[in-house]
Amino acid sequence: MAVSVYKPGEIVPESGLYRIDHDRHRLMHEATLTAGMLFPRCRRCNDEVRFTLVRAVKGYILPFRANEILEEYPEMEDRTAFG
Repeated sequence: MAVSVYKPGEIVPESGLYRIDHDRHRLMHEATLTAGMLFPRCRRCNDEVRFTLVRAVKGYILPFRANEILEEYPEMEDRTAFG
């Protein structure tokens, strides 16, 4: 089974625990992300960070909050205008 790797700004397809790999400045870490949100970007390597689902989570999970490492991806004004 192929493993999907996601980029900042893509829509999180499934709530769960995601492995986060940065571009050389930091070791891997994990975060819980909610389906439907945009994958966040790194405050240092910006859009070079990548996400891989480790384990899906069913039911309620605490929503993602920006921190010293990751920040929310900026929402586009009108997403429908871009496809």
